[in-house]
Amino acid sequence: MADLYNTYDYSLLKRDLSDVFMQLVSSSPTLLSLIRVGANATHTKHEWLEDSIAPVSSAIASFSTDGDGTGMVVASTAGFTAGDTLYFTGATGTLETERATVTSITNSTTMVIARDYGGSTGVTLETGDIIHKMGSPKNEGTTASDTAGQEPTAGYNYTQIFDATAKVSRTNQYVDHYGLGDALNYQVQTKMKELLYDINKSIIWGRRVVRSSSAAGTLGGALQFVESGNIDTTGSALSSTIINNMLEAIYTDGGSGGDLAIVCNSNQSRKLSAFMTASNQPVIQKPDMTTQSFGYSINKFFGDLPVQQGFMANVIVDPTMPKDQLLILNLADLEMNFISPFSDVDATPPGADYFARRILAEMTLTMKNGTKTHALATGLTV
Repeated sequence: MADLYNTYDYSLLKRDLSDVFMQLVSSSPTLLSLIRVGANATHTKHEWLEDSIAPVSSAIASFSTDGDGTGMVVASTAGFTAGDTLYFTGATGTLETERATVTSITNSTTMVIARDYGGSTGVTLETGDIIHKMGSPKNEGTTASDTAGQEPTAGYNYTQIFDATAKVSRTNQYVDHYGLGDALNYQVQTKMKELLYDINKSIIWGRRVVRSSSAAGTLGGALQFVESGNIDTTGSALSSTIINNMLEAIYTDGGSGGDLAIVCNSNQSRKLSAFMTASNQPVIQKPDMTTQSFGYSINKFFGDLPVQQGFMANVIVDPTMPKDQLLILNLADLEMNFISPFSDVDATPPGADYFARRILAEMTLTMKNGTKTHALATGLTV
């Protein structure tokens, strides 16, 4: 039987290139190589359920008075119910002595509260302070709450068609090439490598656009999914403080440190490795070498939060990433979904003095909890 990947049999009008795709992906130094292939997409609008459990809090936008019966306007009253006990922190996280209870929920952004709960010391609340849900105490003999459940939300992305055509002249196909083998098959694999970089760029930069008569339709990438979530805009030079702040934001939103990856361009990776001081550079002795290799790099970053198993992220250098940004991704919430896997089909017109194969695939990206279990740092010094 002919080797479909190293020879060419023109009786085969279509070849499945899924294995070739995975082999190329695994050897590709990009984010794409870390993302697993999940269940097949079944529609051009690919949907999934996502959910997270995080402490309920909201920022104070304004309030009418500073006493009992205060009508307080917050960013959102989602998760709060009448009878909840509250505590407050300043915008920087400093604790206030005030405790309160929710008297009623007026609408999606307004609640009425009773102040100085439990003999606590009242304070002057300010716009920008954070209101936190402390608990939902119940008295004896109450009925079941109709707000006890939490429905998961639906996330979605659109599929994108990736296409390339490999073509060689009939003469080039039939002439022997030293070290090349089948000329057309070589061109197919070269085009697939180019498509891998296109897919990788889409997974990072892509914008979610529905397919229509005026638009081909594209998938949304990681930067779009995280753009309204945990974003550190501190700027300046990359530091361990910035990365730890990002990890803390993920933890605060209910994320875990199980399978995290720091994705950045080579310039930020070198800045990250420079966290190692000149007095603390290790000497690496490889077991298969008689001479020592000098130098240092950071391949894993351990966060300073002593929670669970600790927040640890592998460092991935991707030349597609913006040089002034750094992503922290939870790889457990990422996967590729194909509506049709990679294949190539004969695209040679009748009578043409060349052979052509068209490579096609349609896929999308699932990125669950984009605003919660991932984080982005922007404005970093290049």
